[in-house]
Amino acid sequence: MAISVLGVGCGDDETTEVTPTGTESGERTHGLTESEAGRVLATVGDVEITVGDVATELASKGSFIRTRYQSPERRREFLDQMIRFELLAQEAERRGYDELPEVQRTRKQMMIRRFIAERFEGGGPDSITADDVREYYESHQSEFHTPAQVRASHIRCSDRATAQRVLRALLADPSNLRLYRELAEANNTDPDTQDRFGDLRFFSRPEERTENEPEIPAAVAVAAFDIRRIGGLHSEVVHTDDGWHVVKLTGRRAAMHRALSEAQTPIRNRLWRERRETAIQELIEELRAESDVEENLDMLSQVRLDLPEGDSPTVTNPQLQNVTTPGALGGPSGALRVPPRRPAPQQPDPPGSNP
Repeated sequence: MAISVLGVGCGDDETTEVTPTGTESGERTHGLTESEAGRVLATVGDVEITVGDVATELASKGSFIRTRYQSPERRREFLDQMIRFELLAQEAERRGYDELPEVQRTRKQMMIRRFIAERFEGGGPDSITADDVREYYESHQSEFHTPAQVRASHIRCSDRATAQRVLRALLADPSNLRLYRELAEANNTDPDTQDRFGDLRFFSRPEERTENEPEIPAAVAVAAFDIRRIGGLHSEVVHTDDGWHVVKLTGRRAAMHRALSEAQTPIRNRLWRERRETAIQELIEELRAESDVEENLDMLSQVRLDLPEGDSPTVTNPQLQNVTTPGALGGPSGALRVPPRRPAPQQPDPPGSNP
């Protein structure tokens, strides 16, 4: 394989720099005219590396890295790195690595990213008008003005004696998350929260309840707000029409009031993302209608997933969601399982090639 390097020296007698000469008029890229950018610095086989290629590659680096390549010696080093990259790429392609599924998938991902960026991201969030921002703000007041909220978990029991027994056990060992999960799993009669160990999520005081909040019995909400410490328990069982509740505080949020001036940037970003995603989805639906897409959905049952035992996060205390107890949560019966991925087989050299 032939390699030649032109125009970049590293001694005092050879200091050809990658800079414009200013002899041509017209549009410039990275300070270079079209003819300047096309000058060949090196050839690797039949691939040319031009002044423009080096300038573009350098421009893609951060400012701190770019400052390292001001001298001819450093630029020669950078060019050597590009040559090394091209040599390895050509050798990998010669050995057939460009046909590997993961390589093809990465190539497709890069194409999709470039396509989406050029087709759907023009203008960015700045394309959202001030009127659009104000309209969203005024029609979504609950997103920008919320009262103080708490997050709590409860264990609802059918009788007072059971609830008191559960409360005494928890008060004797209040930091034991495994104990709380076991007691919630065994005693919580609330069908809406059984699968998440009694988590009630965030809610406001009864008189300040906002739209889309979970419906929490007033007595339970009041009890949760009375608990001072996150992770603490209400000292008494709470009676409602549905039963007797043991209440545990798991989180707290202060009241929030954001003016339009504070909210306009996130609103603009959100509206832009939504419009971009809508446009992408419309294109996908159009392409799907025009393409020959066939699905055998019944075959999905053959896909199996390996789910490590005890992998599910606990919701009894959001501050401790990374604390797991092996086997405490288990897994659903009939869980899908996928065998571990096998390493990709080594690809043989194409016929007639030399290793």
